[in-house]
Amino acid sequence: MRIQPPKQKLVYPLREVCQMTGLSDRTIKRWEKVFPELKPIRNRAANRHYLERDVELIFYIRYLIYEEKLTEDEVKERLKHFHPARQHDHPAHLKRLLAEVKMEIQEIQRLLES
Repeated sequence: MRIQPPKQKLVYPLREVCQMTGLSDRTIKRWEKVFPELKPIRNRAANRHYLERDVELIFYIRYLIYEEKLTEDEVKERLKHFHPARQHDHPAHLKRLLAEVKMEIQEIQRLLES
């Protein structure tokens, strides 16, 4: 499977993230448990959607584990320097909120169309 660079989108479903990174869905789901920085957005159907920041984080974790051959504990240590500031007006936080609102609107549209 070839690794593809991510497209510029607001959110990415798990299937697209797997295609972009060359990782299995099981690996990504496991990393969500191991690395608390990785937090996908979930819709009402519990489907995972990842922000650009999450995709970048997955690529970074993949690099650290597969290229630099770091252990999970060493990766956790490196990830401490990866996060943006945790402020309510920080662009990453606002983008995450907008992504959640967009997904909710799309879910409402699907319900209204059925």
